[in-house]
Amino acid sequence: MTRCALCRTDDRAALVEQLAAAMFESRCDGTHDYRWDECSGYRAIYRGFAGVVADSIDADRHGRCLLCTSNDRETLVLMVAQALWDSRWEEGDLPWERADQWQAKYAQLANAAFASLEGRPV
Repeated sequence: MTRCALCRTDDRAALVEQLAAAMFESRCDGTHDYRWDECSGYRAIYRGFAGVVADSIDADRHGRCLLCTSNDRETLVLMVAQALWDSRWEEGDLPWERADQWQAKYAQLANAAFASLEGRPV
């Protein structure tokens, strides 16, 4: 069984930084020209996202790494996507159930995070 980067790391802070950058870069789809090293506001948001991903799948929290042991990747992606959405939720925002197009975008973020953790291209 191949273990993801989260399971192999001794430096969680560095991994979260790497994961945040990968998630940010996955969103650079030609609709904006932001760069990771130029956007401190986005860096903070994506560091938060990376921490949510790590916490959502972490073996220390669940007894096993959910990314490495999941038999249902689609459900795991949706679970993490919702956790990402909920991490940004404020009173008056759309609940996950009504987030429609945002559900797909947050699932893309979760998939990008998983690809990064598994050493695949984002």
